[in-house]
This record gives sequence, structure tokens and C-alpha cells, in this order.
Amino acid sequence: MMTYVVIGLSCVLLFFGFLIGKKVGFGVIFEKLALLWFKFACSFALLYIAHIVVDGYDIIVPVNIFSALTITILGLPGVICIGVLTVFQ
Repeated sequence: MMTYVVIGLSCVLLFFGFLIGKKVGFGVIFEKLALLWFKFACSFALLYIAHIVVDGYDIIVPVNIFSALTITILGLPGVICIGVLTVFQ
């Protein structure tokens, strides 16, 4: 199991390395990863706050990794997507 995690992480780092370009140093790569992790943490906080707020109306907001990744990658359309999925649940 650990070998799959190590292989996956190395592939992700190579992907980000090729995505940013060869002329740019590792400082920019770490900056992009820091922004991604910050967005990921903010999306978890948003989901948790939404879960607490709408719990009184018997609406269940899913607080999981898939929902957080959707919001992190898509942004506002991700919030709308998770909202629609929550309403039609």
C-alpha cells in the first residue's frame, strides 16, 4: 500500500513540474502547492460551516474529500454543484 502512495506522490510532483515549466524553479512549484492546500483547507472550512448552519433545517451537507476537492478545483461552480447535490439528496 505504501508503495502505491509513494508512486502516486512522485507522479503528482512530476506532473506539477511539467505543468509549470522547466525554466521556473522549485520555489514557484511550492508556492502553487501552498495555494492549492490553502484552497483545500478553505473548502473544508466552508463545508463544515455550511453543515453546521443548515443542520437545523434537516439538510445534510456532505463534508468529505470529494466535496472539498470539487470546491477546490472548480471554485464557485463547485460550490453550486455541491449545493445542488445536497438539495436533491
